[in-house]
Amino acid sequence: MTDNQQPLQNDPGFEGGELSFVDIVAFFRRHWRLIFGTAFVTGFVVGLYVILFVGHMYEAGATLIIVAPKFASDLKPNTLTVQGYQQLLESDAVIDETRKRLIANGVIRPNALLQLGVGINTRIISSRRFEDNVLAPLLQTIARSSDGKTAAEIANTWAAVFLERTNDLMAGTTSASVKFIDQQYPLVRDSLAKSEDERVTLADQFQKRYDEVAAEWDDKVSALKNETSSVLAAQQAETRRMIEEFRAQHNLDSRRAQLTALRTTFSTLQGEQAGVASQLQLKQLQLDAARKQLAQTQQLLTLQKAITDDSLWRTQAESGPGGTKTDWTALQDRSLRSQEVNPVFTSLSEKTANIEMEVNSLIPRAAGLAADIERLNTEMKTAEASLGSDEAALDKLQRERDAGLAQLKEDRENILTHMTHARQAALDAIKRETDTRLAQADRMIAQERDLFAELAKNFNQAWLAKAGQNMEDIRLGAPAVPHETPQPRGGVTKALLATIIGGLLGVFSALVREAAAKTA
Repeated sequence: MTDNQQPLQNDPGFEGGELSFVDIVAFFRRHWRLIFGTAFVTGFVVGLYVILFVGHMYEAGATLIIVAPKFASDLKPNTLTVQGYQQLLESDAVIDETRKRLIANGVIRPNALLQLGVGINTRIISSRRFEDNVLAPLLQTIARSSDGKTAAEIANTWAAVFLERTNDLMAGTTSASVKFIDQQYPLVRDSLAKSEDERVTLADQFQKRYDEVAAEWDDKVSALKNETSSVLAAQQAETRRMIEEFRAQHNLDSRRAQLTALRTTFSTLQGEQAGVASQLQLKQLQLDAARKQLAQTQQLLTLQKAITDDSLWRTQAESGPGGTKTDWTALQDRSLRSQEVNPVFTSLSEKTANIEMEVNSLIPRAAGLAADIERLNTEMKTAEASLGSDEAALDKLQRERDAGLAQLKEDRENILTHMTHARQAALDAIKRETDTRLAQADRMIAQERDLFAELAKNFNQAWLAKAGQNMEDIRLGAPAVPHETPQPRGGVTKALLATIIGGLLGVFSALVREAAAKTA
């Protein structure tokens, strides 16, 4: 025993205050009786206590299913989370109400207490996603008691109180809103229908008034157009009559025809004069040329003929002066001479005479044409001046009548424009009044429609809320039933845990002893 009580510092393996595995093993070898003894005693005592003093407990649980409805109403409070339902289930009000009911039903004694975590507890089974399906979360009320039937009663009563409180919470908040909407919805609907009917009636009244005013002004405009059209037609008829009378009185058409005939004759004579002048000029040129050619042509022609007779040549040769013989070379230029009229001159004389005759005949013709042209020119100028004066008077009359007609048309257009502006002003005034009144009605209808739309939406929500009053978000899935076998007391587990704790206490005691031995 003395060796086991030596401190670690005296151990040969201990150097420099550092522990090794060998030191630890040596420590457990010195104190194994204390460590294992303390662990065994502690485990044995706890196990014996559980066997002798801890009674059997029965556990029962009621399962609540949290299922949110597919068609939720905005008037209905939102579904709580699983943790929210758990907080409501564990609230003091629900537990106290459960205790009162259990005492009233004689399930538990009046002095008995329900404590969360001691006799009752809750458990959440979270939802898990399996492929495309989401499983509903579960909430359990768990109760423990020495009697299985009592545990089941506690769990079921607790779940019933919770469901009642949840139902009251959900239904109480929606009843007042649903009642208000049921009362206001038909009133607002009827008011909106009445306002829309009044708006249609008002629009019809203004449209009728607009059509009546437009028809009245259209009748006035049509009457003015008919009246002024008659005046314009009379003015045009009188103008045509006066022009026709003027033309008939001054015989303008026949005079214009005569002037046209004179102009035609004048043009013809001018053309003929131009032709005669051109022909006369050509003949003058031909006459001048013929006279010039005639002046240059000889009237008579001298003809020389050589001597061809031999006897004649001998006679000439022998008849020289003094009876001498003539030289033959001197007789070479001897010839017979004679004169004749030139035929070219005769032809040119005839041609010149003919041309002179033609020129002499054209000159009086050209003078006569010039006199006729001058006379026609004088007559034309006189006729044109007279006709121009009459046509100027006719044109003046036409312009005066056209100016009067244009003035009538301008006055007519001015009156029509004024009437059109007055008509448009009257219709615009009715249109502005119509727009103002209808805009007021539209604003009122828009407000009532917004209110009706909101009420209609809330009416649907109220209908869903009323339809879902019997559809709880959380319901009892499986009530608690008494179990025939109690819950395990956990003696082995508790003894094992006590043994471990005892071993730790033994190690602590050994360390204390080592420290005490060191200080001693």
